[in-house]
Amino acid sequence: MSSPTPRTVIVTGGGRGIPASVVQRFVDGGDRVAVVDLVMERARAVAEAVQRRGDRPGAAMAFSCDVRSWDSVSAMAESVRASMGTPEVLVNAAGSYFAYKMPHETTEAEWDSVVDSNLKGIFLCCKAVLPGMMEARSGRIINFASNAARSVATALGVEYTAAKTGVLGLTRHLAREYADYNILVNTLAPGPTDVERVKETTSEDFYAAIPKTIPLGRYARPEEIAAVAWFLASPDASFITGATLDVNGGIIMV
Repeated sequence: MSSPTPRTVIVTGGGRGIPASVVQRFVDGGDRVAVVDLVMERARAVAEAVQRRGDRPGAAMAFSCDVRSWDSVSAMAESVRASMGTPEVLVNAAGSYFAYKMPHETTEAEWDSVVDSNLKGIFLCCKAVLPGMMEARSGRIINFASNAARSVATALGVEYTAAKTGVLGLTRHLAREYADYNILVNTLAPGPTDVERVKETTSEDFYAAIPKTIPLGRYARPEEIAAVAWFLASPDASFITGATLDVNGGIIMV
């Protein structure tokens, strides 16, 4: 399925992992995608790889942004508007995490980094694009949470559980506040997904054990998560707002 008309889409964290697959899915659907990442080299590599696969110059452009900073977010949003048009879809997928520590071992700096990138960053990015969506009386926002938001993080720390749980409440509040403007705001909550970053933060034994906790018996593929993000931004999801879609192979059932 393709977009009826090309839209301007922002994907944060787009330089690697699941968000990079989200970028590809939206470009494949005919949209123009701003690939936003803290590390410009990562964003540029994804944008260039997407461009090489297609025949639409300008379908993906790279932007650097620290989603924890309003100055950085507002500058990014203005650059996207100037280069690609007013954002019609925002996919908030950026977020940091650290290897597991018990709560009493977690530092203040680790807490702040994870909460700011996973929760504050979503708020700031929404703040930057909502006025344009309000003017257009239309928009889609997809906020990434995690199966940790439904329970607790098993491979990560308390700061990650707290941040991702906060995403659910933020999504519900925004969905209620902006429904009159036909701005639909939903959460996508992935379960364990086979991306390089998971391997970086777990031991080999733990990495191999995780699929045994999932009823479907395997990790998600990044493109499976990207397909759900695409659905939430599609006309088929036109009556869904304030919802959380759990894409976790049955690891959490609510």
